[in-house]
Amino acid sequence: MESIVVFDSGLGGVTALMEAIRAMPSENFIYYGDTLHVPYGPKDAERIRAYLDEMMAYVDAFNPKAVLLACNTATVTSAKYLRAKYAIPIIGMEPAVKPAIEHDRSHKRVLVLSTEGTSRSERLLTLVDRFDDEHIVDILPLPNLVDFAERLEFDTDEVRADLEAIFSSFDMDEYSAVVLGCTHFIWYRDLFKKILPEHVELLDGNAATVRQLQRKLGERIVTEGAGSLKIHLTGPRDPRVLNFLRETVPMEFDELMSTEYGK
Repeated sequence: MESIVVFDSGLGGVTALMEAIRAMPSENFIYYGDTLHVPYGPKDAERIRAYLDEMMAYVDAFNPKAVLLACNTATVTSAKYLRAKYAIPIIGMEPAVKPAIEHDRSHKRVLVLSTEGTSRSERLLTLVDRFDDEHIVDILPLPNLVDFAERLEFDTDEVRADLEAIFSSFDMDEYSAVVLGCTHFIWYRDLFKKILPEHVELLDGNAATVRQLQRKLGERIVTEGAGSLKIHLTGPRDPRVLNFLRETVPMEFDELMSTEYGK
């Protein structure tokens, strides 16, 4: 039985997984969250590629027909490497820079929120250069938000204080759009709406990435019957996280225990 693999450094890619399940409810999905090594943002490319090779070795038993890298840092450091090494489609995340620039012709600025690793990446800088003819795009790394998300802290005083301190150096009235350039950040969409001006549009790349996955699969997409989901988290088993996933993900799933922490 073939499967679609959705990968993330932790829990952020669950937002892309849910988008994929809604689009292809009859498919069999494997979610691989590398919670043992999250966050990826501060790590070097060589180490991230080693983690991804471990992921590919693990999911091979599930006959993957495509891998969705629901992690911007993994995409910018390793998508090209994986495509050269493995003979299945590797679909990467791309921040919604082009839609953000095009969605509003008011000539206001666009702010791209990212991890530290993605903010420094040649891929993101090249993407911005390709579409930012009027030089209206700024990139802002959020160094703490991934850790907050992994601890399931979505709207606490500490999270609010962290974001408000970072945004305080920007006049957000000058911006028409904010790009959520990390799947972890999508968990904070409601909080961003509360702390940013009402006119600021929030955009992410999940829907476009799932459409690209569908294009790559073409006629191989399963369209009949009930789909399935298996979730593998590499870190220690955390009942709080599993309860959160069971309440959030729109499909029942089987838990694949880590070989290191499988007890």
